[in-house]
Amino acid sequence: MSPVAPSPLIELRLEPEQLELHWLPLASDTTASASSAEPYRVALGWQTVARAFGLRMPTPLSLENAIATVEDAVMPASRWLAQPPARTAPPFTLHTRSPLLREVAEVAGVALCTPPARLSRQAVENLFNRLSDQIHRPGATDTALPQRAEWAAALLILREALHHWGVEWVELG
Repeated sequence: MSPVAPSPLIELRLEPEQLELHWLPLASDTTASASSAEPYRVALGWQTVARAFGLRMPTPLSLENAIATVEDAVMPASRWLAQPPARTAPPFTLHTRSPLLREVAEVAGVALCTPPARLSRQAVENLFNRLSDQIHRPGATDTALPQRAEWAAALLILREALHHWGVEWVELG
């Protein structure tokens, strides 16, 4: 029986004003074709979305408006994901080192010190539902959730990305 080939890696970089995706070369790829592929970039980051929230925890209306904005930004990446570099075949592994996304994972209960640390789409959806419940009940605060607009923005971006890209989990580095 031949060994299972590792999945190609895509690095998700969530920055204050931008989201980027980069194909990373596999350790076995001596030509580094993946790293030479053009990255996907969109001018939407956690600070961008936090500003849409008024730099405070979102209201029901600001959350709905932000969902539409984030969807418009992440949906085109599906075309980029469908055109991997030469010698790269799906499925791929989505990987991130983003500090805010690592914080989202910690709140979801992911042990970051135990590799591979993975955050599932379902866990992200569960956190988002808790955030939405809090937002729709004025005065009720879920004390287990960070009460920062930047954290809520990162959660929203990750939720929409995983959903629209059809990714079941993200690996955290």
